[in-house]
Amino acid sequence: MWLLIAFLLLLAATAVILIPFFRSSQPAAPDVEVDPKLLALYNRRDQLYQAIREAKFDLDTGKLSPEDYERQVANLKRQAASVLRAIDKRQEALSTAELDAEAEAMVQAERREHPLAPAPQPAVVTALAGVAAAAAPRYCPQCGARVQPGDRFCPACGARLR
Repeated sequence: MWLLIAFLLLLAATAVILIPFFRSSQPAAPDVEVDPKLLALYNRRDQLYQAIREAKFDLDTGKLSPEDYERQVANLKRQAASVLRAIDKRQEALSTAELDAEAEAMVQAERREHPLAPAPQPAVVTALAGVAAAAAPRYCPQCGARVQPGDRFCPACGARLR
């Protein structure tokens, strides 16, 4: 009996450990179509960023001299800048007037669904300003000492308060 329970526990533990290996490592396909050229540019950009990080690591570990590091990183940065410019151009080419109109329609729909709060009435604003002024700490204009709201004279220097 104990042998059967031990075997079942071992089988369950093995299943729990092996489940991640049988799952797909590929993420689910996105709902949006991605331009293959743009995707390739993003991949190249990521490769260049990784190469810059690796060059820094090589410098820190002593595999590269500072001069070689500067030369290599300058070259990688130039390549990355050209890739970033190409990404910008590609995104600009993919941006169309109908996409802009669709985005604007979505913004307008959101504004209709959630309108801004109405502006407060002037009397409410005045009352709130009065409450805020009364609650705010007051100070003597002469010496800067803190005074109470009902004080007519500064308790520190005796100057008349407004």
